[in-house]
Amino acid sequence: MQLDLISCSVGICIMAFGFVLMRSHWTMWERQQQEFIDDPRELRHLQGRFRRRVQTSGLIAFVGLLIPIADLPVVWNQGPLLPTILWIGIVGVILWIVALAFGDFVSTHAHSRATLLRLEARKQALMGQVKRMKPEAKEE
Repeated sequence: MQLDLISCSVGICIMAFGFVLMRSHWTMWERQQQEFIDDPRELRHLQGRFRRRVQTSGLIAFVGLLIPIADLPVVWNQGPLLPTILWIGIVGVILWIVALAFGDFVSTHAHSRATLLRLEARKQALMGQVKRMKPEAKEE
C-alpha cells in the first residue's frame, strides 16, 4: 500500500488548517463569553456563530483526512465505484461547508444590521434628551 505524497501533503495541510481554525474559534469564544456576559442577546448570537464556525472548521479537517484516504491504492483497487462514492462524499461535505459559511455570513450580516439599528435608535433617543435638557437660546 503506497501513499501518494502529494495527496497526503495536501490532506495534512488542510487538516492542520482546520485544527488551527478550531483552536482560534475556541480562544475567541472564551474571550467573548467574558466580554459579553451581561448581554444575553449578543451571547446567543455569538454562541450560534461559534457553533457554526467550529463545525465548519471540523469539517475542513475531516476533508483533509478524506482526501488521502480517497486516493489510496487500496480504494482504487476495489473498482471505480468506491472512489466515486468517496469523492462524491467529499464534494458533499465541501458543499455543506459552503452552506454553513453562507449561513454564517447571512446571520452575522442580519445581526450586525439589527445591532446598528438599535444603536441608532438609542442615539436618537439620547439626542432628543440632550435637546430637551439644553436651555433655549435667547434671541437678541
